[in-house]
Amino acid sequence: MTSFFKKTLSGLFALTVLSLSVFAEPGFDVWGSGKVFTLDPLTDGILLGTGVLLSGGDLILDNVMELNRGKYDPAEIYNKDNINGFDRPFMKSYNKKLDNCADLTLALSMAAPCVLAATDKEEWLTVGVMYAETLLIANGAKELSKLAINRARPYVYFDSEKPEKDLKDGDWNNSFPSGHSTMAFAGAAFSTYTFAKYFPESNWKYAVAAGSFSLAVTTAGLRMASGNHFATDVCAGAVLGTGIGLLVPWIHTFNQNNDLKIATDGTGVSFIYRPGSAVKKTGL
Repeated sequence: MTSFFKKTLSGLFALTVLSLSVFAEPGFDVWGSGKVFTLDPLTDGILLGTGVLLSGGDLILDNVMELNRGKYDPAEIYNKDNINGFDRPFMKSYNKKLDNCADLTLALSMAAPCVLAATDKEEWLTVGVMYAETLLIANGAKELSKLAINRARPYVYFDSEKPEKDLKDGDWNNSFPSGHSTMAFAGAAFSTYTFAKYFPESNWKYAVAAGSFSLAVTTAGLRMASGNHFATDVCAGAVLGTGIGLLVPWIHTFNQNNDLKIATDGTGVSFIYRPGSAVKKTGL
């Protein structure tokens, strides 16, 4: 996992914790049914647990155990003719400027859900939790895939500049799938789907879709143009990220009629279980 992703995920956790502390005030329903999406202790426990397990597993396997870190041998010859006909035309040598540009467009892509600030404040925590789950699962899935599938990056096939850091830590051999594409498309799919569900009658949903996916496509293109990925790498990342970005919020459209709510009333915590229209309440 690169330092860029570490900083991004750390910031995400900090924002989630801050949101919990801000909204967990007397009279505010901390956990329960929203207008469109529903948080549920069991469902979200599983999703968050899965995300932590995947991303945490990668941290241990990659950073602690340093599993499957291939050593780059400058004497080894990489022949472009060994690359399949689909990927070969898109192969490029390393370009640091385009590499940095891809980091910028990725950051913008992952920030796309900020448009959901247009929802009611009561929905912000729901959106934040769902997005945290999306990013954790997407990050863990693509990082573990990189560890399992060794593929040299396109730039090693060229006699030109190569990123020294990647050569030292073994990332030069983790081309598949594209992590930038995975995270960018996860952000785009999440933003597009959730905005359309919150505002089904708004024409702005088309602008959100066009803008977020344009950033994701640009990120994928820059990853190829910078010599970091093959076309199949970014296509796989796009499919993986889009799937997770749609699946996580979609799961939260269930459990609308039966939900468990956790609320504060200034003196303690109350658990409210609502089967349909009936309400049962127990307090602590």
